[in-house]
This record gives sequence, C-alpha cells and structure tokens, in this order.
Amino acid sequence: MVKNIFNKRYVLYVAAIALIFVFAMTFYSKIWNTVEVFKANIELQKMEKQGYKNYDVLDGSFKFSIPSSWNAWEQKFVGGEIIYNLNFATPNKKIHGFIQVWKMDKPLAEFLEESKKAAVGAVDFKDYDAKEIMVNRKRGFLVQYIRARDNEGYIRAYEAFLEGGDGRVFRASFFTDEKDWRRYYPLMFNRIIQSFNIK
Repeated sequence: MVKNIFNKRYVLYVAAIALIFVFAMTFYSKIWNTVEVFKANIELQKMEKQGYKNYDVLDGSFKFSIPSSWNAWEQKFVGGEIIYNLNFATPNKKIHGFIQVWKMDKPLAEFLEESKKAAVGAVDFKDYDAKEIMVNRKRGFLVQYIRARDNEGYIRAYEAFLEGGDGRVFRASFFTDEKDWRRYYPLMFNRIIQSFNIK
C-alpha cells in the first residue's frame, strides 16, 4: 500500500516537472521572440534618428540615400560595364556592400541566371532565393543567398537588381557574416532600396 502511494506520487512529481518544463520552453520561445523584435525596433529607431545621406549621381538620373553614419566611397571601373559604383561599410564593419549602375546588353533575368550558373561549383551556396520585385515602378529581382566564405563560415547576401532604361541595371548589394545577421536587416536594406529614384 505504501509502495503504491509512493509510485503514484513519483509519477505525479515527474508529470508536474515535465509539464513545467514544457511551459517554460514554450514561454521562453515567445519571450525570446518578443525580445528580438524589441531589439530590432530599437536598432531601427537608432538608424532613423541618425539620418540618411542623399546621393544624386549620373547627371541627376539616379538618386538614392544610405545611412549617414556609414562609410562610403566611390570607385571607378574600366571596361564600361559598371558606370557607377559606391562602396559602403557600417562603422563596426558588420555590413558592407555597394550600389552600382551597370550598362548591360542582355535582359536582367538572363544575366542573373547566367551569374548563378557560373557561380555553381565555384561557390558553395547554402541557400539561394530569387523573386521578382517592383520598386518605384521599376521591375527587378530580389536575390538572397548564403554562401561559403573563402576561409571558413558563411556570408549572407541581400541584393536588389532593378531595370532602368537604355539597358541600365541598378544594383544594391548588402553582405554580412551569417553569424552577424539580424532580423531587422531586411527592413533597413529595403529602406535603402526604396530610396532609389531612377529617371
């Protein structure tokens, strides 16, 4: 009789501990997600407060803005394909990339498909996703991928390609180590991409 009561209590204790554990894990996940969203909002507010620097290039045919705290420098290329290039990096160097204007003699979709095929084998993609987008009445593609670094780890990329007139393609590319990726980054990147004013 005593042994039977002991067994019932033991089962109840184990069940109670298991139930508490399940509740704790469920609430931990929800609390962690809430904390992540809260942190993302704070980071976005900081970014908006610091302001943006406006760029007006190629005789006024292309305007855009990037956060004013980012380091930015223009770079010239020979060959004529890349007619404008602005490199940028955040002060902590966790995000870097560029904004470019290309002169291209082929459709954008074809160029992107060829680029992906050329990279396969030479580049180890962990993930790759491309979808059509529209920005300020300009058609294009948003490409996101994760690829192996030259040494170790992975790079996460977020790139937008928009079609302009006269065979021009407008590109914004953002890169960060996969371990440094934050949930609010796409919101920040999209803010920059949406600033593209192409004439």
